[in-house]
Amino acid sequence: MTLRRKTQISLGVTLLILLLMLDITFTNFLRLSAEQGDISRITLNLSRAVVSINAEARTLSAIAANWAHSDATWNFMRGHNPNYASETLNRDALTEVGISSMIFIDNYRKVRLFKDFSAEDEPSSPESEFTAIFKDPKNEYLLDHMGTSGVSGIVLKENNQPILFTVKPILTSDIKGPPAGNLIVTRAISPRLIENISRNLHFNFAIEPTTDSEKQNADSLPLVSVDKGDRKSTTITGRMLVRDHKGTPSFWVIGIDRKEDISAAEKEIQYLFLIFALIAVLLSFLFDLFFKRQFSNRIKRLQREIEAIRDEKGQKGIITVDNKRDEINSLQRTLSDIVAYHDFKEQHKSKMDSISLMVYERFAQAGNRLCYKTLENIATAFSPGDEKFRNALPRAAKMTAKFCDKLKMSEEDKFYAYLGALFSRIGLLGIPFSIRNKNTELSPSELREYHKYPIISKDYLESVELLRPAIQIPYCWNENWDGTGFPRGLSGSAIPLQARIYAIVDGWNEITRPWPGRKLPSPEEVEMRLRELAGSKYDPQLVEQFIHLLHEEKEIGHGNS
Repeated sequence: MTLRRKTQISLGVTLLILLLMLDITFTNFLRLSAEQGDISRITLNLSRAVVSINAEARTLSAIAANWAHSDATWNFMRGHNPNYASETLNRDALTEVGISSMIFIDNYRKVRLFKDFSAEDEPSSPESEFTAIFKDPKNEYLLDHMGTSGVSGIVLKENNQPILFTVKPILTSDIKGPPAGNLIVTRAISPRLIENISRNLHFNFAIEPTTDSEKQNADSLPLVSVDKGDRKSTTITGRMLVRDHKGTPSFWVIGIDRKEDISAAEKEIQYLFLIFALIAVLLSFLFDLFFKRQFSNRIKRLQREIEAIRDEKGQKGIITVDNKRDEINSLQRTLSDIVAYHDFKEQHKSKMDSISLMVYERFAQAGNRLCYKTLENIATAFSPGDEKFRNALPRAAKMTAKFCDKLKMSEEDKFYAYLGALFSRIGLLGIPFSIRNKNTELSPSELREYHKYPIISKDYLESVELLRPAIQIPYCWNENWDGTGFPRGLSGSAIPLQARIYAIVDGWNEITRPWPGRKLPSPEEVEMRLRELAGSKYDPQLVEQFIHLLHEEKEIGHGNS
């Protein structure tokens, strides 16, 4: 066999082996990528389910705060309002939002009232839920060590059904003491709640309580575990651990999802590499022709070089490094620069770290401002009305945040009050244009249609996870202190605190908002108009505190000038 033929066969075999290795590598990479994608997807879905459960816990805490920080509840616990349960605790409304039970405890840790709000198809016993929370002696200290924000957590009932609970001190509407006791509000993680969360996530999951052995080995339990199954399996199963307020493993969130189908992609890769193999065989034959020609030319050139060497008269060349001197000097300079840079980096490492930290902090502040600006742009874009009216929404939202800060509300409540103020009128998008822009008085049927926009606002915000905790203002800010508002006709402290705050701020914003041809009222006139509506539309105590805030703003303005 000639050298040319051996070279041809070796080249063909080498190309085929290389293509086979590439085929196996790409196929394994595709399968590994699909597997990692399946694991990431089910882990993300499990995380979303846990986040949704935690969001329900925060919502439960917010609902409980509305009732616990209420003058009516405080008076009841003080013995001044014996008809509180029958007049104030609306079973239908609380059942609708998913409350299972309310338990009122006085300062002597005696139960004053058990109230059941569970749905008919989901029976619940407040007594059993109270026992589930306090059967552990360690939980008795929950009532001793908590601030105005209270304590929230997850416990298991006797039937291993997980329930969310929150404990709030009973204070007056201005969130001042002394506490008149504690309010415990519970919500069962029922099949209906799981179904609602699954519908929003487009992902099915289930709840499975942890075993006694898992609780004993809590430190060794993984947060997430995924069962990939065999290669032929079409589904992947995963579970994520949820702990209670003490850090004890409470239950697993288990989800099953379909694996990504890569069979079509594998076939395409096989076809592609089959085409490459045919091309490799063709190249081996073409190389045979190319090699034959090149080999012949090479032999001829070598013969000419040999003849030229024989004709030389014996002159010998001298080999020196002069022609490489510039390259050697350039390499030496490069090595010196690298050593100098290394020494500089080691000497100034701490200073560079502090500078980097400062740069990161500036980036974080810029990102925070960008997020707020983006939310304001979205709110103004989706709110009806002319441009000047929409541009006034951020002004009211910022004043709402200032008012919340004056009332010493938490940063989280202040942020959601800011969001609620921005999206306070988004529900008007669902009202016919002919009604919301009518200049004359609305007819009774048109007025009923118009009064639905807070409900539409609530539906819009509940569909967005970020805006879900901010529904208090869009849903309730049209309620009046004397009960003549809409959509539910709430009165007094039954109106959420954030909604009462924004109602006053919106009135101030409307009075002081400039437009062409309008003479702005004096500060005294603004105070007079706000006080005229105190007790009928606005909370009287909050009106006085808001006026005090305006005085402070005025003094700060004079000081800066």
